Amino acid sequence: MAQMPLIAGVELGGTKCIAVLSSGPDTILEEVRVPTTRPEETLPALEAAMDKWRGFAAIGIASFGPVSIDPQSPDYGKITSTPKPHWAGTDIARRLAARYDVPVGFHSDVVGAAMAEARWGAGQG
Repeated sequence: MAQMPLIAGVELGGTKCIAVLSSGPDTILEEVRVPTTRPEETLPALEAAMDKWRGFAAIGIASFGPVSIDPQSPDYGKITSTPKPHWAGTDIARRLAARYDVPVGFHSDVVGAAMAEARWGAGQG
């Protein structure tokens, strides 16, 4: 059986953010939690954790929003007009894609939660 590629996951929430390193849909190898403060504090803390995880093939991001999810939009991958202080206009997807030079999937935390429920929770089947 072929080994699954390593994937990094990032969930940006209103009070905390989580980064995980996974070797498949059911195997989390490492998890780091940081408080959601200001982007200039929170994002470098997540990146410091991810910098130690060499060899991941892609990043999946689920973020509080509103977020821009249209890859053709100039503001794709950004948190847009959020009520969360200091986060409006913060570029998440392109920042992480440039730093790690891997494909990035980006969507809202609501869609991320729905996908998780469909895979592992009450939405199965």
